[in-house]
Amino acid sequence: MNAMGNERRSDIDWLRVAAFSLLILYHAGMPYVEWGWHIKNAETWPALQEAMRFVNRWRMPLIFLISGATVMLALGRRGAGAFVLDRLKRIALPLLFGMLVIVPPQIYFERRQQGRFDGGFLDFLPHAFDGGAYPAGNISWHHLWFLTYVLVLTLVLLPIFLWLRSGRGAALADRCSDIATRLHLVPLLALPLFAAQFWLLPISVNRNGLIGDWHGLVSSGVLLLAGAFLYRSPVLLDWLQRARYAALVVGIVAYALLEAFFFTGPAIVPGGSGWLAFCTLSAINLVAWLIAITGFARRLARPSPVLGYATPAVYPFYILHQTVAVIFAFHIVQMEVSVPVKYLLTVLATFAVTWLLYETLVRRFAVLRLLFGMSAGSPALQKVALKSA
Repeated sequence: MNAMGNERRSDIDWLRVAAFSLLILYHAGMPYVEWGWHIKNAETWPALQEAMRFVNRWRMPLIFLISGATVMLALGRRGAGAFVLDRLKRIALPLLFGMLVIVPPQIYFERRQQGRFDGGFLDFLPHAFDGGAYPAGNISWHHLWFLTYVLVLTLVLLPIFLWLRSGRGAALADRCSDIATRLHLVPLLALPLFAAQFWLLPISVNRNGLIGDWHGLVSSGVLLLAGAFLYRSPVLLDWLQRARYAALVVGIVAYALLEAFFFTGPAIVPGGSGWLAFCTLSAINLVAWLIAITGFARRLARPSPVLGYATPAVYPFYILHQTVAVIFAFHIVQMEVSVPVKYLLTVLATFAVTWLLYETLVRRFAVLRLLFGMSAGSPALQKVALKSA
């Protein structure tokens, strides 16, 4: 029986809120680890990097999995044309707005720290789109790459989503769900993810840049479809809930093996020695954590006033947060305090200012709501909905 519909789903909403909140914590930590980013601190924090390495194995796959479920919810009973127009309004418009307005300050402060620009932001604006594509030039979608991938993959996979909600497609999906539950086949999701990493990552270029990112496109598409398939089926969701503890154990063991044999030695070269073992462990680790996280979310998720407020805020928070983090990090890294204090200040400033921008501007003005991909409605109507949540 199909579990999807036009109603709110608290399990999906809680996962979206948690996953995107974790994304903010992750990006706020990027100045303080060894990996390249737009703003860098002179010193790093190894403990933070280890925590971020663990999260990095499943944070974006989880978001794509959830996005597959939300695609099916957004599709509802709409026709294909109406759905495409809605996706263009909810995704393409915020992406364009973000590239024109939200991302340029990130590039400005990065150029400032690199010593490639010396002047105020108003002086930078005439050059905001000079030089072509980033990093050589200034045109980029930066953290908004996710919107590009979701939009492109949703449109490419739309025939499958439409088939999945049709009578014949839903009946076949229900039968497959029953078989997958009885035979415990859900972990086989690791197979296409393994194949994408093993065969496509060595030939992929332009990570998060869409063109040439074969591994990113295929693995993200697999996760979108998996999310749509899993979250339409109550029997599969019940299986995830029952399997959560076993998946947690498998995930801990798989990650411990990755840490012991791969993360502490020389960097793994795609297609080189140990590549097969690394891809196998990576796929097992990823699927185990996805099952564990979604299983516990299924068990714990309940509607609440906090969720009622946070759910519509997720999208604007995502669009705004990295620009806020970059601006504050540019100044915080210059402070004479310890790295943990710098990280804490970056996190607090990012959350606080992003919330302030959302609360005082984005949610209160119809034009901004449209540009940030929100549904129409006034704050007064939202308060009514919040009280009834």
